[in-house]
Amino acid sequence: MILNLQGQAYKAIRKKIIYSELEPGAKISEKELEKALNIGRTPIREALIQLRNQELVYTIPQSGTYISKIDLKSASNARYVRETLERSILAECSAKIDDKDKKALEAILLETENATARRGISDFFQLDSAFHRTCFEIAGRGEVWTWIEDHATHFDRFRWLRLEVTELDWQKVTDEHQALYDAIVSHDLDELAFLITLHLHMAIDEQEQVMDHFPNFFTEDSQIY
Repeated sequence: MILNLQGQAYKAIRKKIIYSELEPGAKISEKELEKALNIGRTPIREALIQLRNQELVYTIPQSGTYISKIDLKSASNARYVRETLERSILAECSAKIDDKDKKALEAILLETENATARRGISDFFQLDSAFHRTCFEIAGRGEVWTWIEDHATHFDRFRWLRLEVTELDWQKVTDEHQALYDAIVSHDLDELAFLITLHLHMAIDEQEQVMDHFPNFFTEDSQIY
């Protein structure tokens, strides 16, 4: 699908928000965005309106537009939706997976190992999502993944910050993906349900460490969920 200029601007700015290139609480310069994205002011402003409707940016009259801080309640709700849906979707994935699908997931696992070894944060982040997205697609639920992704921005922002905390182990994520894959191909549905809950609850276990490293990136009412 070819995006119009507004769509391109929206995706680019949203990505900068998720990757904390535009830090939570920071003021936005439309001129700098125009220069960085090589897109005109009107598409930039239209994209910012869309992002404001999603509560990812906010405007203070006579002051400017700012990046919203991370809302951990919203992040927790997105994690809950994923956990609830993914239990049944991984079971569907297990029932439908074929040799071609197995090779696709194995390739992602191998690339993830490589990204872990070289601490390639952007690649690792994208491969983490790619593993789960591919499972949804194998189950015939790619549209569900797209819906989740569109509504999980605060969770994704938290996931990115998690990778920037050097004390937290990337290998744990990689090992859990391998365990999920093994359960999918062996059709062990009880193990799958247990593993996906364990995997997504990692975000709960690590919230305090992430917040300690980035104390100014979260809303004032953010708490451990």
